[in-house]
Amino acid sequence: KQWYQRRVRVCELLKYVKAPSENTSPNMCAFVNHFNSVSFWASSLVLRRESKDERQRVYRRLLSVMEHLIKLNNFSSAFALFAALCKTAVRRVVNLSNKHEKILETSQTLMDSSNSFKNLRSALKSATPPLIAYLGLCMADLTFLIHGNPDLLESGHINFTKRHLTYSFMNVVRKSQHVPYNIPPRPDIIAFFGNFSDYLEEEEMWRRSEAIKPRKKK
Repeated sequence: KQWYQRRVRVCELLKYVKAPSENTSPNMCAFVNHFNSVSFWASSLVLRRESKDERQRVYRRLLSVMEHLIKLNNFSSAFALFAALCKTAVRRVVNLSNKHEKILETSQTLMDSSNSFKNLRSALKSATPPLIAYLGLCMADLTFLIHGNPDLLESGHINFTKRHLTYSFMNVVRKSQHVPYNIPPRPDIIAFFGNFSDYLEEEEMWRRSEAIKPRKKK
């Protein structure tokens, strides 16, 4: 994940917000696609297990991985796994112990979107690199700032407040690019991930979910 984020140039963030395109912001598009692939791959990993015990085991392992990613300040991958584990098609086919429910609830508190992701913003602000920011939050801020505020004031002067805030938001990404993780790669684990390309589409996830646990007839 950090490989993708370190390739994103700051100018790409602005171009992506104004008009997402692989031509003008290829690395940003690759980062977004990677995030979605990780999330869909994780959901698929659970739903493809044949037995209840296997689904429970895989879900708990992914939950543990997400917990460690948060400790490593990898907020992007942690959020991708959080989205996967909270997906309705997945969540409805697993039963968690009180211990694992508490882990999920703690993560949910961090990722909670209320108050404009207040808790996640606080964690990002206090985190010491190396870290990988959740770019979805950064892009949402930039989108609101750029499209919701004029470049010039009514007086005709440059809106320097907008420029300063734009720099502040982009600096969160820049901050996470300067310090790399010192974690030796494991070829066997990388091979297992398979670039996260083998996953189920949304409709197939629901078909498998309902095959595992049919909906109750009204």
